[in-house]
Amino acid sequence: MGIFAGQNMKMKRQVHMHIEGVPNPNAMKFVLENGILADEAYEFCDYAQAEASPLARKLLMLRYVERVLIHDNFVTVLKFPQTPPSWDELLYEVKMLIQQHLEDNEPILYLGAQALKHQRSDELVAEIATNLLNHRIRPAAQEDGGDILFEGFRDGVLSLSMHGSCHGCPYMSETLSKGVEPLLMGALPEIKQVVIKK
Repeated sequence: MGIFAGQNMKMKRQVHMHIEGVPNPNAMKFVLENGILADEAYEFCDYAQAEASPLARKLLMLRYVERVLIHDNFVTVLKFPQTPPSWDELLYEVKMLIQQHLEDNEPILYLGAQALKHQRSDELVAEIATNLLNHRIRPAAQEDGGDILFEGFRDGVLSLSMHGSCHGCPYMSETLSKGVEPLLMGALPEIKQVVIKK
């Protein structure tokens, strides 16, 4: 009898978590120290949308939770602004809910959730690409008497323009294929192609 009862019990998993505050006072980050939750960012803004995530559904059932982001090894929970109770009163309850879900080996995401993964807007991709360009690429070009400027991003295509010594440089295609493209496309999978505007 004991053997069969034991076989029906779910295997418990050891879960180590900690909580991190973030700049947004309405949000808290719950970090799993010994594992990965999701390889992409998935954000759920209401209970119906969270059909593909049992964990997000449990969290969104809490009356004070507005949205849930699951990514990498953390869950970010946002509560409704100016809504009691305070995070001081909620931290233990939310942490225990997440921890219990993981310890019981309950699913985090169902198959098909891929279609719901958090999509970055073209504007956000353009902003991140411009930032990378300004800090990682342009200084090297400027050192050689040239410059590389961001022109636009649309439908997966990032446009750049070459200036000064970079314009018409015989090494331009090599610079693009070995330096600029790997950096930008590696950081932003939304970029499918990098082109030089004439």
